[in-house]
Amino acid sequence: KNLLEERFKANKTPSTDNCQQIAKEINENRKNKNKGKGGSTFSLTGKQIKFWFDHRRRIHNHGTYKPLKPGSRSMKKAGQKSGQGAMALSKSMKDDFRNGLQQLAAAGLPAHSPMSAGMAAAAAVSAAAAAGASGGGEASTSAPAADPLTSLPHWMHSFQLLPLMSTMKYATYTPGTVIIKNGELSDDLYFLLKGHVKVIDLNNNEIATLEQGSFFGEMGVIDKGPRTATVVAAAHCHAFVMSGEVARDMLMCEPSVSKDVVDQATSRLLDLLKAYETSPASRLIGTNILKYNVYKPGHVVIKEGEFTDDFYFLSKGSVAITKQGSVISKLSQGTFFGEMAALCTGARTTTVTCQEECEVFMLPGDILRMLSKDDPRLKNGLGETLRNVVFARAYDTMMALTDNAVRPTTADIAVSQTTMSADLKLALFQLLKCIHNVTVSI
Repeated sequence: KNLLEERFKANKTPSTDNCQQIAKEINENRKNKNKGKGGSTFSLTGKQIKFWFDHRRRIHNHGTYKPLKPGSRSMKKAGQKSGQGAMALSKSMKDDFRNGLQQLAAAGLPAHSPMSAGMAAAAAVSAAAAAGASGGGEASTSAPAADPLTSLPHWMHSFQLLPLMSTMKYATYTPGTVIIKNGELSDDLYFLLKGHVKVIDLNNNEIATLEQGSFFGEMGVIDKGPRTATVVAAAHCHAFVMSGEVARDMLMCEPSVSKDVVDQATSRLLDLLKAYETSPASRLIGTNILKYNVYKPGHVVIKEGEFTDDFYFLSKGSVAITKQGSVISKLSQGTFFGEMAALCTGARTTTVTCQEECEVFMLPGDILRMLSKDDPRLKNGLGETLRNVVFARAYDTMMALTDNAVRPTTADIAVSQTTMSADLKLALFQLLKCIHNVTVSI
């Protein structure tokens, strides 16, 4: 993006050959950066670079992403003289839409794509409605203009995802509209451009409010199945809608996007499970298989030598892992512990102590073994990744008990959420989704 901006400052109307040269330069830079990382690399073409320059010039010259029609500038001047009152009333609303269009222009989206056309049409309709309302002669007070839509995920500006982003559809929702319904089978992914929505669980509890710039519906993309919550428009909302099939292609195309989306899905799923577990209705019937607890600093969650087999998710806080008084490692939020005894029953090999206030979910070991055995995806995905973690942590334990003066870097791949591989994160999410489905069906 920086390279393109530099070229734009130097020459706002590059030739076809220049566009091809710029595309070649970007492709070579990306290829050099991805050396040794593996994975596929999306190659840009001169035509895509030309699209970007065309759209960037519109923003620079006219302040709009919408293509200008012949003579529109002269018509605009005439309109300013005859309809300044109507234009003044509609300015705030047009500015709101223009902010969204400018952001998409920065991402390099084609002007002829369905979503840019939809956004431009929506802006025109809204402006016309505002102008028509002024004809009655009644005074009105325009609302403050919304902040620029700069909080959309950073990866939406990726050139590599450009072909996928251009397939999105533009949609609007009036207050009270149910966008996603709990239990329905759908897998669309939503990007909220304007407004805010409420997330409601099956007990009709409000779990969260998502503001503009958020995305939702990611759980249905990652793991096909019934929706886990209801999403309702709490105000007039504008959103881009990406089909589940395209969204899954996006996750496969960009590992960084996959990690971000899976992290978000896991966090929200834990919030749902927490709300369900602490709900008076759920406590009354006692159907929860995943127990939620808050522990104070110094609390011993697992004691070395005891015969328990529970598996723990560390939702918040940090814990210290020790053996025979020697500190092995420190685990931070987003990870798990207790997997050794959960997979193979026996005496606990380490002690786990809270270093600060911790929020912890506990799953009985027999439930974990049953789910891992009965669900093929969990058996192949979670089973293998957990075994890798077990081996790494066993190695760290062995090294902690040696007399080596210099301890090597930890081999644990699940010290925190940031160190986990995409495969491990996905396996944990699938386990939590399976637990959620079992819990709500009892």
